[in-house]
Amino acid sequence: MSRAAQIIWWLEQVEAARRAVAEARAERRRRPGGLDDNVGARQVHVAPLPKMPPAKDIIRGATITGERDEERARSIPAASGGAGAGPGASPSRGARGPTSGGMSAGAGAGVNSTGGGQGGPLGRARQLAAGYQPAVIKVVSYARGAARATATGQYVQREDVTLETHDGRLLTDREAVADEMKAWSTDFSKRAESQDVGAFRLKVAGVADNTEGRAIYEKAIASAFSGHRHAARIDVDNKGQLEAHVVAAMAGSGKERFRIREAQAAGQEYDARPRRLDSVSDAAVRARIAAVSGVDGEVVTIRPAATSHGRDGVTYRLNKLIEKGAAIDDGGKTLSNVADARIAAREWGPSLRSQSARDTMHLIISAKAGTDVAALTDAARAFLHDRFADHKFMFGVHTDKESSGHIHAHAVITVKNESGQKIHPNRDTFAEWREVYAKHAQAQGLKIVATSAKERASSQSYGPKDKAIVDAADRPRPARAARDRAYAADPANQRLIDNARQRIRTAKTNPIRLPMSAPDRKVVNESIVVWKAVAVEQPSNTVAKDMLERLLMAQTVGAILHTISKRVEFLTRESEMPITSEQMVQDLRIMNDAVSRTSDLLDGETKQQFRETSGRYLETLANRIDLQRLQERGVQQLSRADVEAVVGANADRLIEHAQEIRVKEEREATSAERLANRAIDVERGQEARGSIDPTSQEELKAERAIVVGSQQSAAREAREAAAAVEAAQAIAEHPAQPLPISLIQTDALAKLRAEQEKIVRELEAEKPSLQSIKGQRRS
Repeated sequence: MSRAAQIIWWLEQVEAARRAVAEARAERRRRPGGLDDNVGARQVHVAPLPKMPPAKDIIRGATITGERDEERARSIPAASGGAGAGPGASPSRGARGPTSGGMSAGAGAGVNSTGGGQGGPLGRARQLAAGYQPAVIKVVSYARGAARATATGQYVQREDVTLETHDGRLLTDREAVADEMKAWSTDFSKRAESQDVGAFRLKVAGVADNTEGRAIYEKAIASAFSGHRHAARIDVDNKGQLEAHVVAAMAGSGKERFRIREAQAAGQEYDARPRRLDSVSDAAVRARIAAVSGVDGEVVTIRPAATSHGRDGVTYRLNKLIEKGAAIDDGGKTLSNVADARIAAREWGPSLRSQSARDTMHLIISAKAGTDVAALTDAARAFLHDRFADHKFMFGVHTDKESSGHIHAHAVITVKNESGQKIHPNRDTFAEWREVYAKHAQAQGLKIVATSAKERASSQSYGPKDKAIVDAADRPRPARAARDRAYAADPANQRLIDNARQRIRTAKTNPIRLPMSAPDRKVVNESIVVWKAVAVEQPSNTVAKDMLERLLMAQTVGAILHTISKRVEFLTRESEMPITSEQMVQDLRIMNDAVSRTSDLLDGETKQQFRETSGRYLETLANRIDLQRLQERGVQQLSRADVEAVVGANADRLIEHAQEIRVKEEREATSAERLANRAIDVERGQEARGSIDPTSQEELKAERAIVVGSQQSAAREAREAAAAVEAAQAIAEHPAQPLPISLIQTDALAKLRAEQEKIVRELEAEKPSLQSIKGQRRS
């Protein structure tokens, strides 16, 4: 909103307030009986003025949540002045005003006769008991650049939905959306994505290919990339000399970050301009190598290759690294297959300090089927103008999923507003957005209330992206059926589809969310008090009864897990008065009994979650008991037989897990083979009906791609099934011996091997007095 528009808007609000006051005064004069009991029915709503941010926040580019924008802060010095938030910004904590159905009003507030509660936990509970639906607002994705932003806008405009812009214009087709995004793009960020992971070649001159030479290389790699997550492979080049290929995170410990520069001209060996570390990074790396390995930095050559962005970039670079042989990461783990690379990428993620430029945000407001579409549209419009008055946006309402139980309002919003402020929503921001949306929804007569998943012990929901993935795989769209089938048949997409299906299944069954942390348990305890009050007020209300039972179960199970974790922590802690193994066994029996009886009360995902969590604690205690017994017998060194005996307490669970993987992989292999045969039949039918027109040729080409993908998928599933069978046999024979690397064909098998290694590591760490068994382990 420009300055002139703000002034005009402000004058309109002042005039509306003046008229309201004058009308109220005239009404009181006409009614001599004093104040009217129904004054609220005649009140004129006066929207609050948007707060302008202080000058220093505009200059420094404060974000919508009141946080600093580090990108602008790096180049602009600080200015003096008070703090504040700009238009559409989240109010500071503790400063929110009460809203109907919001999350900040007093807990003892009542509910009026229409069911529109006056805030607080009790008001929200009463509204939910009266049939109100929770306010749901999600950020689905962010987009960078005009092309991606246009694609997002055109996705929202699908099914010929008319989009409305921030200034009231209507966009009725894809071309109009593209033109609008082109106009927006003039204000988009020009910053490139961060360089998060890089590939390097490291050579040390004069080092022979022998045991001593490889040891020197290992020291050089460890010191050069100290503080950075990395993985390396040592090879012999075509001249018979050693060289190391390294993939490393650019961000290291402290504030160190490798930076790469390109030469001004192409090198003699390569047509392209060679890359190099900048002077600061290069000097630091050479100094560390010289200090640790004793190698003179002058004989070291470090040649950076291309860089990539984000966790996907890590996965890509690691996969390229292991194409010609296994690599060893900075933690000593071997990376030899795609599953290893994916797991490593997840582990590296928090240390990348990755930054992506964001230009637009795709936000969704959900409502249940049967919600009045016109009222939802008005509520969404009011919410967007309330929270994003100084941003460009477009929105539209989709009803094509109403048969599935919900409708949506989609909005595409510029991340940066006219003052340079950016949206960086966090948990508090979403809570505040739900409050504001619930206020506008109730103003339109909709039964929607702002609440949180924790208050209802509700499990995390799935996102629209998960739904789109599964829909494309299970119900190909008529306009692009061949491409959707090819997508579903591509082996690279199988795990993505399976994970999306699992998230949807979990969300639909909505298992009880177990409160694991102290803040979560506090919320559940407070919610129980509130729902008990509602159940007393409305003893026949089934919603109140079911919610109270759900929360009580969450409270009970959470308390059991918390008690077990604290007791295990106490029993396994070194103390001046050590606890005997027999005392530990008594505790283990009591906890096992409590877990068994509690597990019988649960079902589905909640039961599985409880058993997995409690199982980890009990396994830790069981391992500790076995170690304590060994120590009491005077054992000072663990043999392979000792390790097998200790792991024996976990053997049944490991064997059961391996058998579950085997059954699952064999079932998937059978299914993949059946799909491949079906795809071949479809292709043959297409060939029989084919003609020479371009459309038929394209369809035939797509069907052949599906066949190839299906056959590849079937072959992969067959390999994974065979590996799972062999792994199950190996686990049954030697539970404590980590599975061979050659068998790790899937994420599940990689996790199973990691579980084995974790048990052995715990044995090594539990008793420093017992000598390490690392030298006795076989990979």
